[in-house]
Amino acid sequence: MNRQLKHQVERAAVAAKLRRMGFDVQEVPRNGKYDLLVDGHIRVALRVAFPGRYAHTVTVNGRRYAYDYKSCNFNFHRHGRWDRRYCDVFVCIAKQRRAEDEVFIIPAEAVSGPTFSLHGASKPYRGRYAQFRNRWSIFSSWPRQGQGSSSPVAEVA
Repeated sequence: MNRQLKHQVERAAVAAKLRRMGFDVQEVPRNGKYDLLVDGHIRVALRVAFPGRYAHTVTVNGRRYAYDYKSCNFNFHRHGRWDRRYCDVFVCIAKQRRAEDEVFIIPAEAVSGPTFSLHGASKPYRGRYAQFRNRWSIFSSWPRQGQGSSSPVAEVA
């Protein structure tokens, strides 16, 4: 299965989950900057990562140690440019990370840099985005179209 097909499978699964939660979900054409439009105004960008192997070298007291580690990497930037305005929410799916996939639902305003990496799989991720693991409630707390602009991030933090 190629990368685009893998992305399409996850896109359909996320759309189905959001529909089961009672949201109206529209899929956006592939050339769009985001993947899904939820309730007509929440722009969702999907990121899917499979663990890759990365070589790492460390020198301690003049001795060199080399090892490989697994990591899932998500790019929030588009073509090297970091522009927060192209979506409202990122849904990041780390495939086969531990016993099952890990999903992070991260509001774009909570993103602090162009990438997000999940290293290793022996322990649960406890970093900056841990609070967004399986946080599907982000969509329920999102202001409805035409309402005020209270931040769903403030409710999570």
